[in-house]
Amino acid sequence: MKTKLLLSCLMLVALAACGNKTPESQAAKDVGNIPKQTIDKATNDLNANLQKGADRDKKEDQKQ
Repeated sequence: MKTKLLLSCLMLVALAACGNKTPESQAAKDVGNIPKQTIDKATNDLNANLQKGADRDKKEDQKQ
């Protein structure tokens, strides 16, 4: 009796875990992408500023 109850519970858990896939809305995907977009923007800004500094140093070296 306990074995049947245990197996029934395990079956229900297994079905509940894999049978309920709800589609993700576009708004939810956009909100989920915000941290990645923020990191990408910061990285791009940093790279651009480093390049500007390198160009400025190169121009100073050429003037001397």
